[in-house]
This record gives sequence, structure tokens and C-alpha cells, in this order.
Amino acid sequence: MINAAMLRRPATSSLRMVANRATSSTIRPMGRHHPMRLRSITTRQHPLPITGHRKIHRENASAALGTIINKRSKSSGAAAASMEFDDDDTTATTTYVSSTDVDLATARTRQEAWMVNLNRGDNEWLTGPRSTEWYTGKSPKHCPGADSHGVLRSLPLPNLSNVTRQAALEYFDNSWTLFEMLFAGLKGEEPFYRPPVHGLRHPQIFYYGHTPCLYINKLRVAGVLEKPVNAYFESIFEVGVDEMLWDDMHKNDMVWPKVSEVYEYRKDVYDTIVDAIKTHPCLDDKGGAEPVTVNQDHPMWALFMGFEHERIHLETSSVLFRETPIELVQTPAHFPTLHPSVYNTTSKATQPVQGEDFPANQMIAVKGKDIKLGKPLDFPSYGWDNEYGERTMNVPDFYASEHMVTNGEFWQFVADGGYRNEKYWCEDGWAWRTHRNLKWPFFWKQVGPAGSHEYGLRTIFEEVPMRWDWPVDVTYYESKAFCKYKSERDGSPTSKPYRLLTEAEHQIIRDPRHSLDAAREDVSADKVMVTAGSEFAHGETAANLNMAYSSSSPVDAFPPSESGHRDTIGNNWEWTEDHFNPLKNFEVHHVYDDFSTPCFDGKHSMIVGGSFMSTGDEAS
Repeated sequence: MINAAMLRRPATSSLRMVANRATSSTIRPMGRHHPMRLRSITTRQHPLPITGHRKIHRENASAALGTIINKRSKSSGAAAASMEFDDDDTTATTTYVSSTDVDLATARTRQEAWMVNLNRGDNEWLTGPRSTEWYTGKSPKHCPGADSHGVLRSLPLPNLSNVTRQAALEYFDNSWTLFEMLFAGLKGEEPFYRPPVHGLRHPQIFYYGHTPCLYINKLRVAGVLEKPVNAYFESIFEVGVDEMLWDDMHKNDMVWPKVSEVYEYRKDVYDTIVDAIKTHPCLDDKGGAEPVTVNQDHPMWALFMGFEHERIHLETSSVLFRETPIELVQTPAHFPTLHPSVYNTTSKATQPVQGEDFPANQMIAVKGKDIKLGKPLDFPSYGWDNEYGERTMNVPDFYASEHMVTNGEFWQFVADGGYRNEKYWCEDGWAWRTHRNLKWPFFWKQVGPAGSHEYGLRTIFEEVPMRWDWPVDVTYYESKAFCKYKSERDGSPTSKPYRLLTEAEHQIIRDPRHSLDAAREDVSADKVMVTAGSEFAHGETAANLNMAYSSSSPVDAFPPSESGHRDTIGNNWEWTEDHFNPLKNFEVHHVYDDFSTPCFDGKHSMIVGGSFMSTGDEAS
């Protein structure tokens, strides 16, 4: 029960505007939706993948803009996409037809170091739709979680007080195949090796090998496995990056293994994990008659760690895919569809009108109260170390916007020259904006002449007409600049300027049926514990979560919470004002002792609520 994540400030998420009744307001950012406290980290300049354990986003991350309000978010790992531009930072126009047969490798005008990995015999079998042979475990159509049409979505989060071998195997297959289905969206060998233009992550070949590597290494640490599957791979694929000063980004230019070699490694790891689930004595359930309890002291805690780690990268990699040149990706078979609002209505490219193209975003008064943060140690789902502990927050009265800030609301900031006016930006934010030469949110795609402010929108695998009623994906810096602009232009409902919300405020505007308090009393109140992705978009507390869809949705598409706020879980992560930090009685887990602590540095901000790509603990 977490629904919070940490990000370095350049990542992207959404925002919600907030204002204390006698103090300040905040933008409502996107985040996890789980009732318990989970946080992730990301840089503030990087756009977040849609993605609970507690996570942090780095400083250039972007999230959807929510209403400005003070609140603390849960963290997830995956959820938002990061912004990237061509090397010359120009703003080329784009059409809605993706190229298909362009040989970029032969059309290049210069050789880059990473290109040493190309033309080694894998391009042909990676070009075009994948056959079932691509899948090293179960194919999507025959995988647990597939619906009657063969569309694969996430299963509910496992209840660890009642674990059987069969249930563990089904959740493993679901996690494994979802990840490989996403990677079936890379067209040819180039997108496996091309580093992201922002240079803050490894190329995708690393993540293709990283998730199986972690299963093996952590199960060895826990004593479940005795030996490596491939010691070399389990060295080079072990450590990822979080844009830390000590991260080894030189690996981006190394000679990586061929995709076919990592594919064979994944097959070996899959067989190893299946064998451990089926035969290891610590999961002996007497043929299903006596389910096992898996807690933090159980050796198979490391197995469920592997599941949730893979789901973090499912979400974060989806953001990296969204940053990849459109001609290098393709929509995989059996992948969830975009939200139907893309197909059911028309959308103009510029001059969006409130009330026609996007809804008005009223500020709603909220009564403050005490909020108890922290996931109980005995809660029967997997959790990351930062989720546990306790803290009681006294939250004063505040105002929070009804929904996250939409593309339509944000368009006015862009058209009014907000990206050219330094007065709206903090020092670090302005330095980042000028370095990247940003003129609009990264996932907006210019479709008209410069200055016309005509835009389309990039999803994971497609470019579509702009959806002005979807939440905007922006970095922390962009969120803060928008709040300052909005305060100056319109004024807040109080004497204080708009701001982002806090984690604690976010807990107050969530639906009480799925709150922290409710989940502490009844496990099923944590909706992801009992709801598969195929059912998440239905019912009184429906939400765009657990891969119900593969895109954002209109901010008024789902019912509001009791307080009148929409998308308090799912759709997009939301930025908060909170730095990633430990709760009282925080303890690292010995199997993954550096998951959180390196990011308790004041440079990672929390996101809350989860996104359409958040699954498992990320959606809790």
C-alpha cells in the first residue's frame, strides 16, 4: 500500500494545483495510487514513465500536472517518460504517419560510439511484428492475465499470506511476458543500442538483460539459488543508473552482447525461476492444500522482489520507448489499446477552448486532518524498504484542483511565452530548460510552423492528434514554473501562490474506500490486491491503472473521490513538494540494501497516484 514514488527532478509526471487556505497552493502531480505509502525517486528533469514501492524521480523528470495543492505522494517506480530532443535541439514538425522502412543506420551522417553494436546479424529477426518465438516464457495470448480477445494486462498483486506454487508461477509468467511484450515494440536492432538523447539512462539492451539478472542475483543472496546462470551477464547487467554522479554512463558506448545472446540468457533464466517456484522446499504448499506465508524473513521474499522490480522497469522502459524515435517502435500484438477518447472524438491542433476541448479545473476546499503514513510490516503484499515505518502528519485546510492540469490548460502557458520567461523558473530549472532548449512539453509534437503553437501528442508507440483533456506530462521544473505563472495570471483562491501538493494531502483527497486507513482494516481496500487490469476501468471507483489502457485518459473520464477530486489514483503520476526521505523506523532489507538510501539526498522528489502503466506494487 504505497502509491508514492521518488524521481529526480528532470523526469516527467503530471501536476495538480493546490493552495493552503491561508498559505500556498501546489500543482497536483502524478503518482502512485496505492493506499499505503510507497515512494520512488527520479530526477526532476526526466519525464516519468507511467508507474508501488516508494520511489524517487530525478530532477528533470516530467509528470502530469495536477492541481496545485500541498500533498505527499506515494512513489512508484515506473510511470513517466523523459523528454528528449535531437542533437541540435531543433523542433522539427511531425506528421501522424510513422515511417516504416527507413534505414537510419545507412542514412547517418556521422558515426557514434554506440553504433559498434549494429549490423551483427540480429536486425532481420527484430524488424517487423514478433512471432510467438520472441517470447522466452508464455506467449501473451496464452499467458495468465490475457482476456478473451488475447489482450494481456496485469494480474492483481499477490496476497503473500496465502501463496501457492501455482499462484506464484502465474504472477511470474504475467510479469515476465508483459515485459517481453513491451520489448516486442522495438523495431530492429538499433533501438536496443541507441542511448536516450538525455543520457540519463542506459540503452534498452541493458534493461532487456537487467530484469532477469536481478532475479538470479537476489535469489542467490537469499540462498534460494546456489550458482549463477551466466556470471558475465550477471555482472554487466546488474547495476542500473539513477543519474547519480557516480553512475557509470560509459557503459552506453561499450560493445554490448547481441540481442540474440541476451534472448538465450532470458530463456535460461526463465527455466531457472520456473524450476525454483515448482521445486524449492520453502514454497512447499502440499499440492496447494497448505499455502505458504511469505514475509520479509522468508527466502522467497527475493522472488517477489524480482516480480516487482520487473514491473518497475516495465513502466520506466515504457517511458524510454516513448522517447525513442517513432520510426524505431511498433505497437506489439496483444498490447492494451490507447484510451478510446483517441478514436471517438476529433481534436484540433491549436487554440484549445476551455469547456469545449478540456474541462474547467475548479479549486475545491478540503478539510485538513491528521494522516498516518507508512505500510504495516504485516501487510500481506510485497513492499520496498522505504514503504515501511511511520509518521503522523497534521495537515491544515487547503484547496486542491479537481483534476490534474490538462494539456489544454498548459497550452496557454506555452503560448504566452512561459518557456521564454526566466521569471517563472527556479535557477536550476532555467539552466535545464536552456540547456535542452525546451519550448513546450517533450511529448508534444509540433505539427505546424514555428510560432503557430500547433501540436500533436506522442504515446508509447504512436503519434496521435493532441488530446487537450489528458493530463500534461511535465518535469518538476515545468510544474513549478506553471504554478508561478498561474499565480501571477489568475491569482490563487487564497493569499498564497499555487504550489504542488504533498504526500499527506494526496492521501486526504483519495477515495476513503481505498485509503490507507481502509487498507489497514481490510486488505481488499487496496484495490490492486483484488482487481486485474481488465477490470480496473469499471465500477464506482474505476481508474486508469494496472494497464487497463496503454495511454492517459481524459481527466474527467472516471468518477471523482468523495472529496470531488478525480484521478487520485491512476492515469498519470503527480508531482509533490516532498523530497524523498525515510519514515521513522526505516530499515534497509539485506537482499537489496541500497535500493533507497542513495536517494535520501534532497535532490529526489516524490510522485504520487500511479499511472496507466503502473502495475503490482506500483499500483498499490
